[in-house]
Amino acid sequence: MSKIEPEILKKLKQCAKDEESFRDLEALFDEYYSKAFDLAHQLKLLEYAIRNDYDSILITELDLDRPGPTIVYVNEGFTHMTGYTKEEVIGKTPRILQGPKTDRAILERLKRRLIEGQAFFGHTINYRKDGTEFINQWDIHPLMNYNGEVTHWVSYQRDVTEKKETAKAIFNTDFDALLKRKEEFTLKFTRDGGDIICKYVNESFEEITGLEKDVIFDSGLNAVLHTDDIPKVTTALENAFGGKESTELCRYKTTEDEFISVYQSFKPVFEGDSNIVKTVKSVAKLELEEI
Repeated sequence: MSKIEPEILKKLKQCAKDEESFRDLEALFDEYYSKAFDLAHQLKLLEYAIRNDYDSILITELDLDRPGPTIVYVNEGFTHMTGYTKEEVIGKTPRILQGPKTDRAILERLKRRLIEGQAFFGHTINYRKDGTEFINQWDIHPLMNYNGEVTHWVSYQRDVTEKKETAKAIFNTDFDALLKRKEEFTLKFTRDGGDIICKYVNESFEEITGLEKDVIFDSGLNAVLHTDDIPKVTTALENAFGGKESTELCRYKTTEDEFISVYQSFKPVFEGDSNIVKTVKSVAKLELEEI
């Protein structure tokens, strides 16, 4: 069945000198209609495929001099990203997105690349219809016809504002402080008669929990442990002084009346070559979920 519209078929019949000529014309037009239909279908598929990676697609004519280039096509992503409707931008120029903070050096570099017939990748500040700023990333390529001649420019665009702000925040981070951020603290225990006392707490304890280490010295380790974890920590310390190493998952209080989970090792430190345990070194490492 022919894809040609009835009205066009009627005109073809009027132009043909006989039925055979009409059939030839019909076949020729039908072939071109099929090619055009397939091309349109492929463009739709292409747009669908690109949509996941780019917020918008914009196609312009070649002329780069003012007031051009002229916009001939935008997809729905462009309207969502900029606030302009298709009707408002078709026939206009992408310059409508530019404003005070748009980087002119970037625009000049873009123009030079396009004059050379080259693709361009870059970003700068653009403006939505309501005047709000966003960082627009372009990936611009020449569109060519069957003869290899450049006919249009296609610009794949993405709003990367959030991405750039995140990167900016990262680069503004105090990396020295970040590197110094502790993920573990160390305690050392000795025996005083029948009691086990903490004789050393490093500064990381205060950084991680927010509590002063004097709390442990004044009130004992139990003062900073979760009540349910006191028995197993007591047992682990007793075992360590008996020469047995172990690791327990336990919880420490913080200044916010909450608890952090740590994997705490209890390692006996022997006196010389003897079997006598002099001290117990305990390293509490933040559980991965808490880091």
